[in-house]
Amino acid sequence: MSGADVHFEVFVKAHAKTEWALKEARTERGEALALAEQVRKTVPGASVRVTREQWNETTGAFSSVTIYEQGPEKYRRPKDEEAEPDLPCRTPDDIRGPAGRDTVRRVLSGWLERQEVCPLELVYRPDLIAVLDSTESELQHAIQQVAVARARDSDKSVHELVRRLTELVEKAFAQARREAAAKTRVIDARHFGQLAGKIMAEGGPEQRMRHAIAERLAEVHGLSRKAETLLDFHDQLADEPDARAFGETHADAFLAELLSFDRTVSQMLAPPRDLGDSVDQLTSIFSGAADHDTLRRAQPLAKRLAAKFKAGSLEASRAEIARRILDALRSAKRLRPSSVNDEITMARALAHRLIAVSGPLLSPDALTEAFTQRSARLLSPALVEDALADAPSPPEQIARLIAMEDNLVGDENKRRLAGYVRQRLRTHASETWFARGPGQPLERLARLTALQQRAKKGTFAAVEKAEMSEAFDQMGLMVIREAKLFERIGQSSRPVLDRAAGLLKIAAQGVLPEGRCREDARFRAMALVTSEEGMRAAQQPANTAQLKLIGELAAALEAMAAKTAPAAGEDGEAKSGEAA
Repeated sequence: MSGADVHFEVFVKAHAKTEWALKEARTERGEALALAEQVRKTVPGASVRVTREQWNETTGAFSSVTIYEQGPEKYRRPKDEEAEPDLPCRTPDDIRGPAGRDTVRRVLSGWLERQEVCPLELVYRPDLIAVLDSTESELQHAIQQVAVARARDSDKSVHELVRRLTELVEKAFAQARREAAAKTRVIDARHFGQLAGKIMAEGGPEQRMRHAIAERLAEVHGLSRKAETLLDFHDQLADEPDARAFGETHADAFLAELLSFDRTVSQMLAPPRDLGDSVDQLTSIFSGAADHDTLRRAQPLAKRLAAKFKAGSLEASRAEIARRILDALRSAKRLRPSSVNDEITMARALAHRLIAVSGPLLSPDALTEAFTQRSARLLSPALVEDALADAPSPPEQIARLIAMEDNLVGDENKRRLAGYVRQRLRTHASETWFARGPGQPLERLARLTALQQRAKKGTFAAVEKAEMSEAFDQMGLMVIREAKLFERIGQSSRPVLDRAAGLLKIAAQGVLPEGRCREDARFRAMALVTSEEGMRAAQQPANTAQLKLIGELAAALEAMAAKTAPAAGEDGEAKSGEAA
């Protein structure tokens, strides 16, 4: 279930004799709770409740859970309704609410797109209702969709649920016709600001405002053109704050629904080569970057939206763009299908851009969850092999794996990546390359050490760093044994102190991997110094400088070992730090 299928509704009951009324719906839990608290403060004696509404694909409806309730009046469902199936809507007015319109959009999406209208237009335009009513097969199929889904979790038959839903729809149609017959034009002016101001001054409810907007949109054809018309309305808003807010709220509601259609969005974006291009353009719109290079070839509608968002307007529409971005990131579709490495680069660039503009409408937690899911898909064995396919050598393959860590989100994903690094080190190809590959043994050991240090500098968990470091160290020991490196240095014809210094140098200067490799080199060097031959050499004045160098190198090795040794509780601290 994606986060886009959840919203929060704020209900208000002004006093004991009134009914519960929907105040507003928000996509973020915190915003809904804050609004409920604000209502409590501004309306003394009022009762408020916040419900979490989650779409259930199986039942074809929203399930509701109360998450907050304050005030003297507690919500109680009437007893005669408790045994009834939890239909998406119970009254004609419910169909006009956020959950009802969302159900309409889901079950009538094809019809709505063919008519090029949004759910708000449908429920406030009698002419459209008449068109839908005349297409009995389309309407009945939509009703049956909901009924079949609900019947799975109900003791009612599909036939019974179809009957109840049909009655509800007929009541809604009849109500719309009555409103149309009683409606008179509020103001005979084309200026939207004057229209909104007049309706508000006359104390008109939101239904009158929405009827007026739907009536104006009836004259416009095409989803994107209607969206442009709504932006024109926004340009005409009155300067008076209350009238401006009233007009913007309702124009924004229509615009957000238009933006929920793929066709509207595809018409305003420049033709994308892949999903990554689409998300990049949507990110520019959401962040208000109208002049960003990604929008250079986009339609004027996209740039106008970006400018409005930058000015802090049209919150519902901006929330819809945020939903689209998150849905795209959560989808299984690749951002860059042509190349895994390009996919990784694209994901990293988007993560940086989106985190920079994250906030209430696009929370860091939601982005983290989306990029964690996408990171997990990048770590499928097939995609990992694809990313390494053109690497010229095992060290380059391992380097690419470690570099992927910068672009992954989630502790579990980084644990899996560390497993791939260890697995790649153990392959026959890697062992052969490091043991008998090109160049001198010390050069291959230095390459191994560089990879070990790169892995340790990453944000892997402490336990993963330790296990990878051990794997690199074990590979280093194998290379040393294969080349008989320590024996060749220790048993050479050079002076004993020179041999000891040589062993310490390759350990202290970062040639050998950290761990047993360095410890063995230090142990062998000290054995040479304390041998009978070494003790005699140490007593000769000519070797004073060499003894000093040996002491400095030994001290440097001890300091390096102390610095890299894990402190007590380091693993837990590292993990808690990453979580923070």
